[in-house]
Amino acid sequence: MIGQLNERVLLVDDEVLARKLISRYLVAAGYVVRMAEDGLDAIGKLRTGLPDVIISDLKMPRMSGIELLGVVRKRFPQIPVIAISSTAPGEISAEVPADAYYYKDGSGFEQLIQTISDLTKKPPLRTAPSHVESKPAQARCASDGKYVIDCDDCLREFTIPHASHIGQNDRWTTCVHCGKVVHFIIADGQTVS
Repeated sequence: MIGQLNERVLLVDDEVLARKLISRYLVAAGYVVRMAEDGLDAIGKLRTGLPDVIISDLKMPRMSGIELLGVVRKRFPQIPVIAISSTAPGEISAEVPADAYYYKDGSGFEQLIQTISDLTKKPPLRTAPSHVESKPAQARCASDGKYVIDCDDCLREFTIPHASHIGQNDRWTTCVHCGKVVHFIIADGQTVS
């Protein structure tokens, strides 16, 4: 058995059959596997606990694997990531932020399992971001009168027509992309309807 029961893998793929097949091999190799159907689903899973390695397909709806891996690199640089795709290795951009690449060509999963083992035994040397106390997001007024807010979870921006109020200065809303509750403030001179 290669994997250890305490090694956790987050497997992200929009294809149900691929998720089930790869998960079955990983579990048989001794890994604990959580699955997500796309990048936004994966971000939700990351809120409940960080894995030892992330395996992500590159082409997915709502949030692609490339975008997810960019978020992971920025927020959790210490987590090794493996990009998987049915695109030939020579056709993958060198800018994909992954530590390894697995070509889904139907030839088996032995190399994927070995790559996971290698990355969990000796992860890439990157430092975790320093702990920063969570600050409210700064809302910006858009030309259409709505407010633009940057989500610190999925790193996407979204607009709101109005906001719920909690207290006089605290404003809260939910990110339309990932569902995170976002605390925000509005610059002086701007109002929220």
